[in-house]
Amino acid sequence: MFFGMCSQVAAQDTAVSPLMRQLNSGNWLPQQEAESLRDELYYQRAIFAYMTMLPALNVIGMRDGSEEKFGAGYNVLPIWKDRMNSLTWVPTPNADVIYSMSYLDLKETGPLVVAAPPNVIGMFTDFFQRTITDVGAIGPDRARGGLYLLLPPGYDGEVPKGYFAFESPTYNVFLFFRTVMKKGEDGPDPSPAVTLAEQTRIYPLWTSEKDAKPMEFPNASGQRVNMMYPVDNAFWTKLKEFVDYEPISAIDPELRGVLASIGIVKDQPFKPTAEQQELLNKAVETAPKMIFANRQLGRPDKRNLYYKDRQYENAWASATSEFLQESYLDIDQRAAYFQFAYSSAPAMVMRSLGAGSKYPFTPRDADGDFLNGSNAYKLHMPPDPPAALFWAVTAYNVVDGTMPETPQLLPSINGFNDVEKNADGSIDLYFAPEKPADVPETNWIQTVEGRDFLVALRLYGTGVEFFDQTWKPDDVVKIN
Repeated sequence: MFFGMCSQVAAQDTAVSPLMRQLNSGNWLPQQEAESLRDELYYQRAIFAYMTMLPALNVIGMRDGSEEKFGAGYNVLPIWKDRMNSLTWVPTPNADVIYSMSYLDLKETGPLVVAAPPNVIGMFTDFFQRTITDVGAIGPDRARGGLYLLLPPGYDGEVPKGYFAFESPTYNVFLFFRTVMKKGEDGPDPSPAVTLAEQTRIYPLWTSEKDAKPMEFPNASGQRVNMMYPVDNAFWTKLKEFVDYEPISAIDPELRGVLASIGIVKDQPFKPTAEQQELLNKAVETAPKMIFANRQLGRPDKRNLYYKDRQYENAWASATSEFLQESYLDIDQRAAYFQFAYSSAPAMVMRSLGAGSKYPFTPRDADGDFLNGSNAYKLHMPPDPPAALFWAVTAYNVVDGTMPETPQLLPSINGFNDVEKNADGSIDLYFAPEKPADVPETNWIQTVEGRDFLVALRLYGTGVEFFDQTWKPDDVVKIN
């Protein structure tokens, strides 16, 4: 009887659940292994936090660089009056429109009114770069201009009639206006677009006219401005400042839980240990490499390709402007986008005839090889690009979307330039470190030897021929 009972106990001891068998036979882990796994989880959470918070840090970098150079305040609206060139470090800037960009703080000012001029192509976004509203032809003013009223999160005060009123999820708001140049005698004439941009007026809703600060429009062109997001420990300190400043509602609880797991909690001290700081530094170096690797290797589903027979890519991979696919949020595509671009709005994604804009780009030539600045390439565009406002072709650095800095300074050619055309109206553009023989100066974009680049085509006022693909740009072809 006694020996039978012992056999039953022994049998019970060996009957463990699958998880117990997997986890050290139901016993606690060795201390060193437990500590190693805890550190690995901390590191993985930091990687995820970097990838999900990059849209915010992207625009925070833009704000900090702009305000350091031009000053802060609701009345300060820097305008790149002579176009934006490679001296401005910002992801994939458009050299072929006039940019007006400012950063509004509704916590400081309360509700703000923005009087938008007519014919603006623009948007307001929160600081996760989620669109509050488009402005212009796709916006509620329908390119007529109008008074936009920006309300802080949770605003419960009076909302007067007569405004296009929108509540922002974050106190910080990004104002991004573009005005279109005219064709001058020798190429694009920015003056009318600058004059239009300088009609913008911004003021607190409840401030009397005599007390509103006069607008300032510093010229941001022609000087070095670093508006890139941080690549070191400042990423985490700026993120903590942002989390503390914004309302709890600005970030969903699950993402707040991820941030809390690396020590970033609203209104609580952020004091990583020396070991944690080392892991944070490792994450801020490794996460961008992971994003970059995904961009390099491409999507298995090919949703990022615009055409079945071309190399051109769609930066949204056929998602919405908030990177929503049919059944999921495309977090990898969103991270990829904000590594080399900024501002995402419905007008950029919707298939609006004659009003929106499209941005097919390619980092590869016709053979599928990456474009490199040491080589010479040709891009052939068929006649009549479907762009009611203008078209433009620009070269960018592949890593962060800044413009390659060469003696040209403006690595871009647009429909306002006096570009040499072929007899049938088609256009050949060239990319090379030195101008190829017999190529007109007007049709050449200079590249940096040894550095990879991408080519982006912009179509403003996109026509139906683009959407039904009866007009397609040729692939970029290597010619040496």
